[in-house]
Amino acid sequence: MAIKIGVIAEDISDIQVITEIVAKYLKPNSFSTKHFVGKGCGKLKNKCRAWVDSLIKQGCEHIFIFHDLDRNNEVHLRESIQGKIAELGFKNSLIVIPIEELEAWLLSDINAIRSVFSITAPLKQIPNAEMVKSPKEHIEKLVRKANNKIYLNTVHNKKIANLTLVEQLKTCSSYMPLHTYIFGNIPRKHFIPTVQP
Repeated sequence: MAIKIGVIAEDISDIQVITEIVAKYLKPNSFSTKHFVGKGCGKLKNKCRAWVDSLIKQGCEHIFIFHDLDRNNEVHLRESIQGKIAELGFKNSLIVIPIEELEAWLLSDINAIRSVFSITAPLKQIPNAEMVKSPKEHIEKLVRKANNKIYLNTVHNKKIANLTLVEQLKTCSSYMPLHTYIFGNIPRKHFIPTVQP
């Protein structure tokens, strides 16, 4: 029986990226996702309690809440979101805060970006993608400079995520809680056999 995973994020491209990432671990048809989209961080914070409650009622066994760090203080942001959902008492939830933006995770694998945009010239791998300021803009400039194509996060993030290697994602410190949670909380029978912790 498929596991239901609830995802709350700021926009639909984030939901698509997260679904692609989970699919790197779990067998096809072994999971499904239900989601809510904040369309910005303010609505996400204000509505996350009601959304988590709704996802629980829809039978979600695990719930992931994604909120870009942007210029916020990570501790305060996490406490704020946790405070809103704590009274629901749902144990299988995880708050994930990508440093700056989720696009930093995509920047971790420069070859995935090259493939999506058919960039033939070699591009230098970024040693620490989370240190890049405004990663979404960075991808946009990189793609435009490399082959004069237009990057749209709503179109291309899902494609980049599909090709991004887990080993590259693991170089992002903000990614590791998701990786650890998946291995620690989802039964092994649902995993793709070749996937290792």
